[in-house]
Amino acid sequence: MSPVATASGPRWVDASGRSIRCVVQGDGGDAVVMVHGFGGRLENWSANQAALADGRTVVALDLPGHGESSMDVGSGSLDELATVVLDVMDALSLDRSHLVGHSMGAALCLVLADRVPGRVRSLTLVGPAGTGQKINADFIRGYIGARSRDELEPLMRLLYADPAFVTEDLLQRVVEYKGREGVVEALTKIASSRYVGTPSGRALRAVAGAVPTLVIWGLDDVVIPPPAPGEFRGEGIELHVLPGSGHMVQEEAAEEVNRLVDAFLRR
Repeated sequence: MSPVATASGPRWVDASGRSIRCVVQGDGGDAVVMVHGFGGRLENWSANQAALADGRTVVALDLPGHGESSMDVGSGSLDELATVVLDVMDALSLDRSHLVGHSMGAALCLVLADRVPGRVRSLTLVGPAGTGQKINADFIRGYIGARSRDELEPLMRLLYADPAFVTEDLLQRVVEYKGREGVVEALTKIASSRYVGTPSGRALRAVAGAVPTLVIWGLDDVVIPPPAPGEFRGEGIELHVLPGSGHMVQEEAAEEVNRLVDAFLRR
């Protein structure tokens, strides 16, 4: 299969009977698939997608229950959501792809690397969930229940080291998303999933390094704190912890993240 050409604006593809929104940038070259985290949307990669599309085809998507995709998350399990990502790759004729995942999206990428290693060229894990670092459960519960701007603002501030990133536009988008019918139910199902292993029984952390793996964390991440010095290292794993950034390190330190990922993908 050869990569699709650039699409103008978002498109919706069928994935396991669900309508999934995605944006494609670039035309030809290696395929890169970008998967956002819990409660996120494809725009979480807006500071990265175009920068990585030089000579590549880069796809960002809204997972089920997120953004403008279908609210049908099925069981909400990592394996089911990972199947949707694989279906999107098939629908867009992407064969072997570099996977870039943030938080829960990184866990989905690890599941895919275990399930279909022949489809995964490399892994870039940004603030990954399910790899041994404790997830801030208060943030998850609070985000599911919050609906109003005043309820959501302090939660959004937990995602960033720099409060300037929590703009009125961001808050308005999150309020609109949380107002969609079925969102609370979808997020509740997903949150009940355990990010501890793959369907084959492997720990997610054990999958890292099975293919070339780049790990990027924000030093000031309070949602999934970075590992201690010396941890999360191993053959095939390259780790970078960036100061002055929180959980949304791909936005706060976009230039450095893009430099690291671009160099990693060129090897």
